Amino acid sequence: MKIKKLQLKQIIQEELNIVMHEADEGEEMMSALEDVPGAAQEIADDILDRVEDLAEPSGLDPSVLAQAIAALLTAD
Repeated sequence: MKIKKLQLKQIIQEELNIVMHEADEGEEMMSALEDVPGAAQEIADDILDRVEDLAEPSGLDPSVLAQAIAALLTAD
């Protein structure tokens, strides 16, 4: 079976569109991954603020309270 020139062009165009769409999705994913460290830092800062707020009335050292919370979160 022979493929006509027009059919070949259509096939190539369809494949190119698929590849370009996948590339766009890849760029979106990479952009989201680049945002992860900043988001993680914001979460860590928020948690530290909350730990400090919790430690203040009791007179506990915030770092000691943070270690206790971390131990509870990671315990089996």
